[in-house]
Amino acid sequence: MIHLKFKALTLGKNATAWLVCSCATMMLFSGCSQDPQIQVHTVPKKVAYQLPSNWTKSANTSAMRLATYDITGENGEEAEMAILPMPNLSVADHEIVNLWRSQLQLPPISEEEVEQSSDSIQIGDLDGRIFDLTAPDDAPGEMAGARIITAFVAAPSGTWFFKMTGQKDHLEKEVNGFTSFLGSLDLNEMQKEIAASRPAADPHAGVNMSAAGAPPSRPTAASSNLPEWTVPDAWTNKGARSMILASFSAQGDTVEITVSMLGGGAGGTLPNINRWRGQVGLPPASEADMASMTSSIQVGGIDSTYVNLPGTSQQIDAVIVPKGNQTWFFKAMGAPAAVQQETDNFKSFVQSVQF
Repeated sequence: MIHLKFKALTLGKNATAWLVCSCATMMLFSGCSQDPQIQVHTVPKKVAYQLPSNWTKSANTSAMRLATYDITGENGEEAEMAILPMPNLSVADHEIVNLWRSQLQLPPISEEEVEQSSDSIQIGDLDGRIFDLTAPDDAPGEMAGARIITAFVAAPSGTWFFKMTGQKDHLEKEVNGFTSFLGSLDLNEMQKEIAASRPAADPHAGVNMSAAGAPPSRPTAASSNLPEWTVPDAWTNKGARSMILASFSAQGDTVEITVSMLGGGAGGTLPNINRWRGQVGLPPASEADMASMTSSIQVGGIDSTYVNLPGTSQQIDAVIVPKGNQTWFFKAMGAPAAVQQETDNFKSFVQSVQF
């Protein structure tokens, strides 16, 4: 390095400029690269998540899903993984787990048993839990050997669920890829990236989970992926929450009407009825009891099942609608007298539904 010394001089403006320029030039060519003072670092782009190579993005089958991925095995086996963000979750963990258990025709378990049957797992930089559920080998039809592996985590933006569904042998080979994906997650970046890539009409596109609002009181299929329907004048719109796509209150808030949807057969009619029977204090029923609890009803041109479950202090009237690879649930619950007074309005609402 060359060191320059100058006497104190009184210089004119042009001379001063020449001196500064000359000094800079001499320093530039004097080997200053041997003593670098400035280093340039390339900051890598933040990765929202890392997908296994055999995962491909597919269409969502539910408005509750942020994203869905098909998982193809070496021999063409098929499974799927769904991402379900729930900003306003209002049900306990064991209730959700029991919903998925019912899909696999497994009996419900208690809150304590749920804790014992789950394991801890790293989801991004947060501590989550993972459940591994398999249908019994003697389950009917395609249900035999079906498996659901679900991880969830409570984040500042809400509760996130990651649900992988398929046959047990196929999922056994995919567990490592699933757990690696979970560990790679940056939830905030992932939500932004996926939402930004989706059409504006999508209910999750551009939605900030922490500020997700209620849907309009008269939703249409174009704006929210919900069917069209006519809401009775006396009902009050209560919006969506967790796994509920729409909800209303009636009879002075003593009756709650909810709309929800699950993929496939949603575990079957009888398991869902028995879940509702438990909610109103009734014992489980058998297939032989179905005729006394159910009747037929048409919803949007689809043969559907009307369920009537009067308990001592609570009653549930519900309609189960099988639509393609989805099952829709319309449910009225409240004090028996109030639900009975609202029966005509409830039936009118359900029969107005157009998918």
